[in-house]
Amino acid sequence: MDPTSEEKQLAMVSHIGPLAVSLLTGGSLGWIVPLVLYLTKKDTSKFIGFHALQSLAFQVILAISAVVLGFAGFLTCGITWLLLGVIAIAALVFQIIAAIRANEGQWYMLPVAGDFAKKTLGP
Repeated sequence: MDPTSEEKQLAMVSHIGPLAVSLLTGGSLGWIVPLVLYLTKKDTSKFIGFHALQSLAFQVILAISAVVLGFAGFLTCGITWLLLGVIAIAALVFQIIAAIRANEGQWYMLPVAGDFAKKTLGP
């Protein structure tokens, strides 16, 4: 069964919401939007639950990467801090693609986070 237009829109919000919230909060609270959507919609829509869970996992992966690279920067005289910019740009591109695909009703999978969501929610 194809997702409804409301499901497509909420799945899209689970990817775009973290970008908007991160811009407003300086990047620290982007995980809230997908968490709320996952907790409130996972039982009523597998499509929204999948997109929200992978978006949440993606936000956690990004946060951990930022912390690790931030600390590693002290050991490498700031060289690894350059990777933070590369990761930020790649994350932005992946989230925009995921939002577009979700709005089209596709089960698009983000790298690593998509596999996690698929395994967690099952087939």
